[in-house]
Amino acid sequence: MALTREQYDEIMRTLSDRRSAALARQKERQEAVERQLPALRDYNDKIAGLSRQEVEARLHRDSSRVEMLQAERRQLVLEKDKLLQEAGISPDYAQVAYFCTKCKDTGYHDNEKCGCMRQLESELLNREAGLPELLARENFSTFDLSVFDDRQPLSELMPGRKITQQEYMRSDILPVIRQFLIGFEEPGSHNILMIGPPGTGKTFLCNCIARRLIERQHTVMYERADRLFGAMTKEHFAREKDETQQQRFERIGSCELLVLDDLGTEFMTDYTKTELFSLISNRLSGGLSTIISSNLSMNQIKNIYSERISSRLMGEYRLLRFFGADLRLTRRQ
Repeated sequence: MALTREQYDEIMRTLSDRRSAALARQKERQEAVERQLPALRDYNDKIAGLSRQEVEARLHRDSSRVEMLQAERRQLVLEKDKLLQEAGISPDYAQVAYFCTKCKDTGYHDNEKCGCMRQLESELLNREAGLPELLARENFSTFDLSVFDDRQPLSELMPGRKITQQEYMRSDILPVIRQFLIGFEEPGSHNILMIGPPGTGKTFLCNCIARRLIERQHTVMYERADRLFGAMTKEHFAREKDETQQQRFERIGSCELLVLDDLGTEFMTDYTKTELFSLISNRLSGGLSTIISSNLSMNQIKNIYSERISSRLMGEYRLLRFFGADLRLTRRQ
């Protein structure tokens, strides 16, 4: 995803801080072990000295001396390992424990952005939307099925199916979300449309999914429909274009997962309908995944939006219907 210079610098500072902290921990650990085993420093110095001599011998193409130095160094390493073993210390005590072992906290691996850097991008770019704070509270570790009603059968279901809101979440909603997460890395777009009354768990589960995929180092963007389309409309009619907003829209179009929350709260115009259709279509054609939540029913979506939008949603998205009372109201009672 495209970053501004300031955003890139902030991420690189975070990576640099991680690297510095890892090196500091390694130095402290090494010094502590050497205080415990004074002879260890002599071994390290001698091994380092032999390595330097070996380099010089190689430059002079003195193969016999190289072999002699290698043999001497191997012997010292064996003695050093025995000393550590007798003290109950792992031979890799001096290795640096980087936050990310893949890129060693540089942000790049094999000339590509490392997953840890993509994770930092997602967290930084969603900061304005308040997502990091939300994800600290709303994630699978805090998801509690017991908050859903388990007394009265849902009246919205077919007459022959009598299950409670809690049973419905367990049997119909969570398995689909679990499968979505399992198959997310498979090629192609993976899309969910969550519809139903407010306060029935849609946004909470959107945040749970976002948290899990950010942790798995995928690029995720979270946007509320009213804020996104309000910003798009403002930018469209502005005399001068805002480069920051342009980059934001580019990231929304290119991230691996877009969470578009509360569709239907935006100010509806022909322009916003066109932008919504373009966003949905472009992400589908690009094999990118989207989750849309809305308090609207499917019939309301059909009536409010154009046929081409509703047909895309019905044809390309897995529909999850949410039912039951507003959890935010029942908690206050």
